[in-house]
Amino acid sequence: MTAPTRQPHHPPPPPGRAPTTSPIQRYLEGLHARFADHREGTVASYIPELARADPDWFAIAIATVDGQVYQVGDSQQPFTLQSISKPLVYGLALAEHGVDAVLAKVGVEPSGEAFNSISLEPVTGRPLNPMINAGAIAVSSLIGGTDAAAREQRILDCFGGYTGHPMAIDTAVYASESRTGHRNRALAHLMRNFGIIEGDPERGLDLYFRQCAVQVDCRDLALMAACLANQGVNPLTGVRALGADDVVRVLSVMASCGMYDYSGGWLYRVGMPAKSGVGGGIIAVLPGQVGVAVFSPRLDARGNSSRGLAVCEQLAADFDLHLFHASRATAAAVIRARFDASQVSSGRRRRLAERRLLAAEGRRILVYELQGELGIGAAESLVHALFGRLEGVSTLILDLGRVVQIDQAAARLLAELARDIAASGRTLLLPGAGEQRALVDCVGARWPAAADQPLLRFATLAGALAWAEDQLLQPLTPRRPNPATATPGDNDLCQDLSAADRARLTALATRVTYAAGAVVFGPGAAAEALFLIASGEFEVLRPVSGDAPQHLAILGPGMVFGELSLATGAPRTTQVQARTAGVCWQVPFAAIDAELAARLRAGITRRLVEQLSAATRALDLLR
Repeated sequence: MTAPTRQPHHPPPPPGRAPTTSPIQRYLEGLHARFADHREGTVASYIPELARADPDWFAIAIATVDGQVYQVGDSQQPFTLQSISKPLVYGLALAEHGVDAVLAKVGVEPSGEAFNSISLEPVTGRPLNPMINAGAIAVSSLIGGTDAAAREQRILDCFGGYTGHPMAIDTAVYASESRTGHRNRALAHLMRNFGIIEGDPERGLDLYFRQCAVQVDCRDLALMAACLANQGVNPLTGVRALGADDVVRVLSVMASCGMYDYSGGWLYRVGMPAKSGVGGGIIAVLPGQVGVAVFSPRLDARGNSSRGLAVCEQLAADFDLHLFHASRATAAAVIRARFDASQVSSGRRRRLAERRLLAAEGRRILVYELQGELGIGAAESLVHALFGRLEGVSTLILDLGRVVQIDQAAARLLAELARDIAASGRTLLLPGAGEQRALVDCVGARWPAAADQPLLRFATLAGALAWAEDQLLQPLTPRRPNPATATPGDNDLCQDLSAADRARLTALATRVTYAAGAVVFGPGAAAEALFLIASGEFEVLRPVSGDAPQHLAILGPGMVFGELSLATGAPRTTQVQARTAGVCWQVPFAAIDAELAARLRAGITRRLVEQLSAATRALDLLR
């Protein structure tokens, strides 16, 4: 017997450094640069302390419901909440008093007027909604506490639940607002006259001035918005800041009234519940996915951040974040399974040496099976999770076969991810992507070079995984014997046989040549021999009544077929035909003596047990 020449087993060099910068972070940096020269509007001056703000301060932050925070610009610059405090305190009042009690004092109808308008119902004196100053003052008057300090702490604790850290009041801004807030003071006394505010109107008014003067930064705002997006739970701390039912009520009022007399235009163009403040902040909420915050002190005529509006409109357009387009899935919902090629194989039949190499090196191929709807929140957290797992990985496969929809935002992130993966020397495969038109179009637009990559080549996970296995095995696999000099003893079936048994088997074998397409045997045929492949490829098919045969496997040199009947004695149940021209060693069952047959059956049994164990492990991972 001629022993095969083996190459030394040297793993391929590792790919380059894994990408670490999220596509969202890079996008925010580009967005910030794009609007850096936007200087429309003026800083609020009716509150003297606010006029001290640098008009060029500019920050953007995004926080996801999975707890990732992205920020750019002056994101740590302190400023005051102002009217962004209104929905948070409204939620606190709902939690303390219930819906009916709060609705008795404040309505939920848009006013269509400025934030400081006197929008009261003519008979009852009830403010139209809690987002205008009159409604917010009425809401603040509902907050309980034994004294002013207790009520203030109640507000600070509430806000701290949203941000995850203790909050404080900018006393200079508070004093400035209290000293110049004559219109708000008049509103409070007017509502006291109607009985909307009970007791001393100065109590609720003072608390209102204090809540507006709470100091935050842009990152805090993003977390506040993400908390509302996450059904009231802080995505970083896990602390519930507001009950889920009250979150729905708060977001409803933000959607209809949060941007004052621009609320309709905002919902039409941007499409997210939002709230602005004259300090220059804006928060926007995409329920179930992300919270967005922008800080820029220059205001338009309505009191909204001029640059903030422009940034939010661009962000919503780029990622299709409109409330009525958004999916609700997170990464936890879309990741069905995660495994590598040492745990689950493609199902392609391989030689023993190849199977051993995949067991040792298969971790270089990482697979995520995805499902459901893939939106920006799920895509972002998926990308973030991937960055921590790419060291040592040469091929990443994201199976989209069970994904029913990929929105524009997720498509953009996946296209950016593909480009980053390629730049790091790795390969990304997206089997099933052909059904996702938004993704295919986005990849073509943002990464034209993808046409020369295998990114979108495969329709199924099995095909993509088989290709990745081939790429991994090619530099590692021992050189196959020359078909002209190969013997039956080179076959995997003979690996555990002694030299004497191999010689006996070789003496029994007859070399048979098959043309491409030739049928070796079909279902129902008598089982009379086993076949050891010397060269070429042979396909195993299962008959299907009234339909084309089902493909089961492709077998190549060094592999065997027809051997199971040696153990069972049953007729053939499959069809085997030559996929290419090939040569087999045919060994008649009748010529195999009892001792050799027993050892061959033992080897067949070991292979079946190995295959069953691998299938069981795969099922456990995929549950």
